[in-house]
Amino acid sequence: MDTFVEQIVVKRKGAKDFAIIIGTVIISVLLLLFIFPYVFPFLGMLSALLFIGIGYGIWWLLTSLNIEYEYSITNGDIDIDQIIAKRKRKRIVSVSGAKIESLEPYTIEEYSSRKFERRVIAAPSENVPDLWCFTYRSKKNGHTLVVFQPEQRVLDSLKAGLSILVLRETNKKAAE
Repeated sequence: MDTFVEQIVVKRKGAKDFAIIIGTVIISVLLLLFIFPYVFPFLGMLSALLFIGIGYGIWWLLTSLNIEYEYSITNGDIDIDQIIAKRKRKRIVSVSGAKIESLEPYTIEEYSSRKFERRVIAAPSENVPDLWCFTYRSKKNGHTLVVFQPEQRVLDSLKAGLSILVLRETNKKAAE
């Protein structure tokens, strides 16, 4: 019988996101106060279209900062998609459970000094509790670290696809 479990996690906005929001608002206000009053009389209808276009661009930029991650486990294989503003979906990780080399609780201190060709943070933030990580190797991306925040049912479903050795190490580290 096939098993399928999924979970959606919302990414928290960080300092970079807030800087983008504040910068966009400041630039918008400056455009409205100092540039449009002088340009509008000369461009007429084109100025109105430009105003609408800039407004749409600002809306698109600000809503693009709303990011969610969807973890889908199918028969022990994991797919992680990034959902941007509920309008665009991008697969960022797809790996068979048998190819996972390690699955364990994540701590920044332990993994900050380790070298990986690719790091995927598919969690609300690196600083939240109950984070887990797994590593795997792929031809395209090399040695990859994936940090995520699974619920227990997602974690149990993922463990079902692991090799016996990896499962034994995972259970040992989880008990510590």
